[in-house]
Amino acid sequence: MIRVLYTGAFRFPDGDAAALRVSAVGDLFERAGCSVAFAGWEGNRPEGAHYRYKGHDCYSQAEFREQRRGPFGRLSGFLLRGSKTLGWLSHNRRFDVVVAYNPPALFALGLLLLARRWNIRVVLDSTEWYEGEHLPGGAHGPAALENWVRMRLVYPLFRHVICISRFLEQHFDGRNVVNIPPLGGVVMIPTQRPDISAGVFFVYAGDAGKKDRLMPFIQALPTLQIAFQRPVLLRIAGLERETLYKAMRAAGMAVDNYSPYVECIGRVSRDDVMRLYGMSHFSVLFREDKRYARAGFPTKAVESWSCGCPIIANRVGDLGTIASHMVDAILMNEDEIATRLPEALLTIIDGDRYPQMSAKSQEKVNRLFTPDANWQPFANFARRLGLDPGHST
Repeated sequence: MIRVLYTGAFRFPDGDAAALRVSAVGDLFERAGCSVAFAGWEGNRPEGAHYRYKGHDCYSQAEFREQRRGPFGRLSGFLLRGSKTLGWLSHNRRFDVVVAYNPPALFALGLLLLARRWNIRVVLDSTEWYEGEHLPGGAHGPAALENWVRMRLVYPLFRHVICISRFLEQHFDGRNVVNIPPLGGVVMIPTQRPDISAGVFFVYAGDAGKKDRLMPFIQALPTLQIAFQRPVLLRIAGLERETLYKAMRAAGMAVDNYSPYVECIGRVSRDDVMRLYGMSHFSVLFREDKRYARAGFPTKAVESWSCGCPIIANRVGDLGTIASHMVDAILMNEDEIATRLPEALLTIIDGDRYPQMSAKSQEKVNRLFTPDANWQPFANFARRLGLDPGHST
């Protein structure tokens, strides 16, 4: 049996996007007839700790277990992250395939060199292309330089690539590449949504940071309630109230003018997030039309659809072409929220279309975002990798 090791900056059983990604793709490798183990970089376990997760052997590498350091120490720790894993691999040569999840440049290069020396296969799992200005130190800092080196010089050396978007699929054109989006399944949640005709509950789950554009939606909420002539409320899971208020003040917004329309729930478990989607009518996801958004695919969109919660978003990246306007999503630019969203909501309510939109959202997940829906492309990738997935379905 082919032995696969999945390694990188993920940790079980957090349920964050990284853990969900590697667990789902690991299941595809297992379905292809491989045994799969994981070597996460979590810092919440001792280095070399062995544990089991969903029937898999896991070996913690503790790459993030670092004491407080000065600027030079933090920089060297960042650049050399993965060295513990390379050392561990040199003493554990029992794997036939190593899959690296968004590896740093030097670790990726070291892995490629070790793979050539030991005659094993290496696979890149690429799900991000960070924007330079989003990284510590800004667009001209060492983190941005490392990001440029990994994406432009090191990652193209991989012959076998799993990616998350058509943008990255095109970037790695000419290699054995397969596009596997975020995978999930329909979540059966007891019906908790209030009648949408009485008011609309929106939800945003995550830490917006520099990726998601949350402030334009919040700014439009008072105008939206007046035009809609019904109460509106945005629930936010993942941000503490003071963190949100600080971001609002930085955007020049008077907190008192918007706080009645926003409820901060703070950091909650993934199960609670899924329940929150089940209580809401629409989730909100606006991103700038930049490379980071085109290269990625938001897991939160798939999670929202899986709970029967349509999304309100702009047309950026794969999401902009996969989402269907007025079917499982409301698509518009962020500067159109206050003017176009009330009309769209009234059309949905007057036509009693919301139950159908909710059902169509879950249908989209079944059609595009399950292991079954992505099995055949992955099986073809596995055959080119030298595996024998047989006729599994």
